Amino acid sequence: MRPVHLRHTVLYDVASCLIDLFPSGADVAEVGLEATPALFVSWRTGGVANHPGNIAWGVHYRFDAQVLRDYPHLSGEARQRVCDRVRDMSRLLDFNYANPSASSLLVVDVDESVLAA
Repeated sequence: MRPVHLRHTVLYDVASCLIDLFPSGADVAEVGLEATPALFVSWRTGGVANHPGNIAWGVHYRFDAQVLRDYPHLSGEARQRVCDRVRDMSRLLDFNYANPSASSLLVVDVDESVLAA
């Protein structure tokens, strides 16, 4: 993953926590409105057998407003738990590079349940 320059604390921390789950050339961006920013991780593959091309893949992390509001006030330990929970959700993502009809864009909704102790 390329160097991450994100303004919101939760986006930066989550991106840093997920860094090893994505290809080394993945791009990370903060997208959306100032009040409700989201994290977008994207990368390209060279295609698969019988399906050549430059195929784009991505994960859009949408954060609940409560997570964005409460995260900066959490202790370091609680912040790590939030990151670990988002990481666990990300491990369940299935990028089936061999299936030409597979979805190349996945969405992860990060709701207030990640804040639970």
